[in-house]
Amino acid sequence: MGTVLPGVIAFVVGVVLAVGALVPWTAWEYRRHGQLGFRRSLVAFGTLVYALALVTYTLLPLPDDVATMCRNTASPQLTPFAFLGDVAKEGGISGPRSLLSNPASAQVLFNVLLFVPLGALARHAVARRRVFAGLLVGLGAGFVVSLLIETTQLTGDWFLYPCSYRLFDVDDLLANTTGAVVGTLLAPLVGLLAGSGRTTDADAPRPVTAARRFSGMLADVLAIWLLSGTLSVGTALAWAIAGRDDQDPVLGTLITAGALVAPFAQLVVVLATGRTLGEHVVRLRPAPTPGTGRRVVRWALGSGGWAALLAVDVPFSAFLAFVLAVTSVIAVWATRGRRGFALAVIRAEVEDDRVPARVG
Repeated sequence: MGTVLPGVIAFVVGVVLAVGALVPWTAWEYRRHGQLGFRRSLVAFGTLVYALALVTYTLLPLPDDVATMCRNTASPQLTPFAFLGDVAKEGGISGPRSLLSNPASAQVLFNVLLFVPLGALARHAVARRRVFAGLLVGLGAGFVVSLLIETTQLTGDWFLYPCSYRLFDVDDLLANTTGAVVGTLLAPLVGLLAGSGRTTDADAPRPVTAARRFSGMLADVLAIWLLSGTLSVGTALAWAIAGRDDQDPVLGTLITAGALVAPFAQLVVVLATGRTLGEHVVRLRPAPTPGTGRRVVRWALGSGGWAALLAVDVPFSAFLAFVLAVTSVIAVWATRGRRGFALAVIRAEVEDDRVPARVG
């Protein structure tokens, strides 16, 4: 499988998971820090991809022929520093270049480097200002995570397979733990990338910026897309498992109905609170608080109406959805106070929800 493909898999899956986690992450950021931090988000995304990389590099590829695999299973390697003999058998080390060209030493070096980010991230999260405590955190994190991986391999993915398909090697445990300890020395770089660690008043009002408005709109779209996609895929899978004809028009009706659940769930949120889910996420609200009729109008002219138009199969619905989306994006820039198209139509402003509310 090589060393590149597992990394590609980790990145692609990481992007998918990051998209799914973006809405709750943004909500957490606004409540923990008062705003969405790009650099903190970048570190969080990198951590997610790194965690997936650990899984893919250590567990993939999965075996195809289990019977052959079990006949060739090797006994666990429990002798510390046995890799030194393997390095000697491969020609030894005569310089920096041979360190990489010798397969045995290159494998050990890779195992060390693989866990360097873990030590840096662990110390940054727990003990970024204390060197000795950080070393202990890196040591513990490296040992525990490496032991978990080695045990997973030893047990055939916790008895999913009848035998081990990878070698339990105590030298891997030592190399991984060493890498994590070395990584604690690089924790300041993680802090530099993540930005200032100074605490901010999360309850202090923030300006209503275009970026904040777009973040709320994106949260609305992602929430609707994820819910609609989950319902549609789940319906199609249930239909297939039941052995029903996929050309049956009833299936199309059910999928359409599922696609309408999300926009109407958005309607319920707007009717109950006066604002969309995305506005809750980024802590914005219309001002003054709109009445029931205006709430329906702002839903119809926002992400809820856009999603409903895409879900129904009527003439020009897709075109109208496109026009509504373009108009909404442009209106964020063109309207006073970044209030956007729907709020401009119902004659409402947009404000941070940490200021006293106005009732209209």
